[in-house]
Amino acid sequence: MSGAICILGGTGLLGHAVSAELKRRGRAFTAPSRAAIDLSDLDTLGARLDALRPTAIVNLSGFTDVAAAERPENRSAAIALNAELPARLAAESVRRSVSFVHVSTDYVFDGTKRTPYLEDDPVNPVQVYGATKLDGERAALAVNPSVLLLRVSTLYGPGRPQRPAYVDAILAQARAHAAAGGGVLEVVEPPISSPTYAPDVAPALVDLLDRGATGIVHTVNDGAASRLELASAAVALAGLGDRVSVRTRPEPLSALRRPAYSVLDTALLEKLIGRKLPPWRDALARYVGKFTVNS
Repeated sequence: MSGAICILGGTGLLGHAVSAELKRRGRAFTAPSRAAIDLSDLDTLGARLDALRPTAIVNLSGFTDVAAAERPENRSAAIALNAELPARLAAESVRRSVSFVHVSTDYVFDGTKRTPYLEDDPVNPVQVYGATKLDGERAALAVNPSVLLLRVSTLYGPGRPQRPAYVDAILAQARAHAAAGGGVLEVVEPPISSPTYAPDVAPALVDLLDRGATGIVHTVNDGAASRLELASAAVALAGLGDRVSVRTRPEPLSALRRPAYSVLDTALLEKLIGRKLPPWRDALARYVGKFTVNS
């Protein structure tokens, strides 16, 4: 594939990672700023894309604040970015006869299963975020059945946005405790998911795009971890385990509903690109090393 790939949502975790991967491969791409393309203005989206003339569209944008999506004042924004925008981009990709990649989430599942979810398992989101992302999946596939739709989970990585990922929040709290002489970090144990390092997703995304893959593909680091396991591993890998202990705390009764188990099966990914993503502990070790050095 040659020409410029258009990355929408280029300032996010996955946007940074995909841009870095394309640059590493010497590929032409553009990641327009929000000022250049207002993704909330669907009426001008086509004209903006006409000016860019992309050879592929990669949509990494979305309303990703799960808790904020539950608030009534944010409902319309969540629907617009997570459901309406993917449908419009799918239509624009059809009009241009170019590939379209869209990224979704493990939160389309309700968490009642206890073995890794397959791409065609029944979906049943339990919160607004998951419901709007599922609407976006369905709308995009209805308009363009050749969409490549990646589902990711518990994403973290460099280029952190203003709202830190879970791993970043845990590391920041642990470092603060350690600086104060030590302490206890209390976290809830569930949910169990597939913690995923954005720089591991990026090469898989590009490989899938280059291979002309279509449909839903689960693209996460191998393995499963609870929030407690993830936090404990991050603290230990940062070398803070002798000063900061991690223990479980009860989940608040008013806590936002999340799927209790949303581990994703990646057999299809392995079939399509010949490999799985590295184990989540390996990915976390690579990230924590960079975080410790750069923070």
